[in-house]
Amino acid sequence: MQHPPGTTGTTTTPTESARSALLGAAAFLGLFVAERMYFQAAQQTAHERLVDAHRAADTIALADERLTMSAHMVAATGEQRWIKRYEANIPLIDEAIERAAKIAPDAVSKRFELETKVSNDRLVELERQSFVHASAGSTSVARGVLDSELYDYHKQVLADGTQRFVAGTIGAVASDLQRLTWQSIILLALGFAAALTAMLSLWRRLERSISQTDAAYRDGEARTRHLAMSDFLTNLPNRLALRDQLRTAIGDAERDHRQFIVMMVDLDRFKPINDRYGHISGDHVLKIVAQRIAAFLAPGEICARYGGDEFVVISTCWGSPDVKLAQGMKLIESLNRPIVVDGQMVQVGASIGIASYPADGTSEDKLLRHADLALYRAKQSGRGLARLFSVDMDIDAGARLAAEEEIRGAIAGGQIIPYFQPIVDVASRQIRGFEALARWQHPTRGIVAPIDFIPVAEAAGELANLTMSMLRQACIATRDLPAELTLAVNISPQQIQDEWLSTKILKVLTETGFPPHRLEIELTENALVTDFTAAKRVIQSLKNLGIGIALDDFGTGYSSLYYLSELQFDKIKIDRSFVRTLHERSESAKIINAIIGLGRSLGVPTMAEGVETERDAKVLGDIGCLTAQGYLYSRPVPADQLLRLLQAPGAGLKTASAA
Repeated sequence: MQHPPGTTGTTTTPTESARSALLGAAAFLGLFVAERMYFQAAQQTAHERLVDAHRAADTIALADERLTMSAHMVAATGEQRWIKRYEANIPLIDEAIERAAKIAPDAVSKRFELETKVSNDRLVELERQSFVHASAGSTSVARGVLDSELYDYHKQVLADGTQRFVAGTIGAVASDLQRLTWQSIILLALGFAAALTAMLSLWRRLERSISQTDAAYRDGEARTRHLAMSDFLTNLPNRLALRDQLRTAIGDAERDHRQFIVMMVDLDRFKPINDRYGHISGDHVLKIVAQRIAAFLAPGEICARYGGDEFVVISTCWGSPDVKLAQGMKLIESLNRPIVVDGQMVQVGASIGIASYPADGTSEDKLLRHADLALYRAKQSGRGLARLFSVDMDIDAGARLAAEEEIRGAIAGGQIIPYFQPIVDVASRQIRGFEALARWQHPTRGIVAPIDFIPVAEAAGELANLTMSMLRQACIATRDLPAELTLAVNISPQQIQDEWLSTKILKVLTETGFPPHRLEIELTENALVTDFTAAKRVIQSLKNLGIGIALDDFGTGYSSLYYLSELQFDKIKIDRSFVRTLHERSESAKIINAIIGLGRSLGVPTMAEGVETERDAKVLGDIGCLTAQGYLYSRPVPADQLLRLLQAPGAGLKTASAA
């Protein structure tokens, strides 16, 4: 067959065209399948790398926390089992650091090795140095090593290095995903160009593929940004995202002439739950709290996890101060609802500090700082409260920090000492024991009463150290007194939730040679409200040691009868408010009579506080009160006056003036 002139070799048969189209379609299809498989495998690898980075960082943090806890327990007790537990966790953190270094990009890995591994090794050296002192009996020196600035510095370097490792790995993954996406787009574009002459349907396939690739890139980019800006546990915005959102809220409010409030939320009873049930249960509680706060918010409002057990809420609530406080209290009520943890009902509760835009600040730093100051005032006022920021809080902040530093120095320097008030048999006037009461021998202010420094010690987190210091000094001062005399020491609500309390007290008793059966621990019912089950367990462990337990300030709470029925107290102390109004209010005498009758029916002796007159003592004796303490018998005296009280005729307790 002859071709028309000028067309030779320029046309193909329908079969050849079909063959070319099929070959083009097959080539494009093969390219498409290969590209999809490569892209998906690379994307999966990148995300697995990101998950491995988070897992390694979590392992480092967990192992470091276990090492720190073990080191502090060694410093506190000097016991070898804590050293063994410490050494068992060393390989875990070393392996996690080595694994993290392999995951990170080269630049991040080198810095991570230089900073994190070196600081971890230095921490191990310091902790083992602390163990040497603890094993030698120098627990104060051991604790000093763990409280040193060098130790805190390396702890911070380890934490910062781990955070940089995660951030660097996230950035590397994002970069890899972007590179893979562009490579994919280029490959698909080449395939499109090769197959364009084969069939029009190939174009539609390529168009869909490009759309899918672009969607995958956007999805990967969004997930990477979400990981960088979200709290890994609660899925709420993290501290970094909060600042961006707060900056945006300020800009919008300034443009639209609107107001809003920033609420700093701190959980009140989270640490005892964490200590008792473990961090997994603690994480469960934080997730529930985050869900409740999110459910509380109106559309457009923001909640972020600020760190630890602190959250920040940006609310559009505006109006009078009462309206803002009411909003805070509603959120507290929502968080007060019980949470089920390991089959037990627990309550965390919360305190809230509130700062208003623009009245309390026009920058994110000022609003967060002022909300934090208001939160401190709320916790100082008794917890479970909401407080608005006021200018005096900013003025007080500097003085508060100085006071907290001063109280730490006073405890460490032995300036806070026990004074002793006798506990007296009402009928015979004989001394039965002493209650140890804290007094601060201030170098310039003289003797400072506990009402003026106990709240500062609590705010500074030093209440446990203060109590143990008081117990040690009181045991030394009274151990050589007659064996029948008891020693009463008060324990704070926070301490009765500490599952190691009995071990710590036993350690002090052993070191000082003070018999456990002569010690009596006094606690108020406020100490039982936070977590009654945990408190009951601690109380039982104390009683197993032979230590007596007294319920202080009885009659002032709403649930004392329940506690009496559930716990085996060795003494009931009638609150001084009833004794003070004994002769003015007939109800006070009736209440005292009822308390004594209740104690008699339960086989628990009663004791009255605040006895100041002979008339008080007579009425109490007639009613049936067995023991008492108060100014009638003696004011609190320092340790060097105990023998004078005991050696005086009739124990020297005929009149209050003798003291």
